[in-house]
Amino acid sequence: MAFLNWLRRPGEQEDAADLGISLEDDEQDSTPEAASAGARRPSANKAPAGPDDYDAVAAIEAHIRWKAKLESRLFGTNSRPLVADQVFRDNRCPLGRWIYARGSLRFGTSNTYADLKRYNAEFHRYAGQAVLAFNSGQREEAIHMVTTGEYTRASTRVQQTLARLFAEAEQRQRH
Repeated sequence: MAFLNWLRRPGEQEDAADLGISLEDDEQDSTPEAASAGARRPSANKAPAGPDDYDAVAAIEAHIRWKAKLESRLFGTNSRPLVADQVFRDNRCPLGRWIYARGSLRFGTSNTYADLKRYNAEFHRYAGQAVLAFNSGQREEAIHMVTTGEYTRASTRVQQTLARLFAEAEQRQRH
């Protein structure tokens, strides 16, 4: 946890609501299940509100929460299909909405930002493939896909790149 505290900007609150991240939004329109049902609130494409939007920890946590919800759905007993087309879209999750909105405004010229955008898209490609397997009745294959291989590596790359992006921004502010 000390590492995550290091990534957090000084004075940042632990509460996700203080960071402008609505957990209610995550529950209602950003989960893979909600996305597959086509649920959209009018604010679904808006980035999180807040003075500086995400810090490194909040961005990583947003990715981890979405990933955990997808995996929970795949590992659970509900066999209702998910809409893979929605999971494949890298701009539907809270982090993706931030990447294409406020993140672009804040970091758009950074090579690390370009890497993040690419890695998040890659992660969603693997997540969508797991959903396709799940929907075709290959639940064990879907579980295998999200517990090993490229999906887990892509998720790790997203998290590492987020940490690097914010560290570089902090470094630039100091100089």
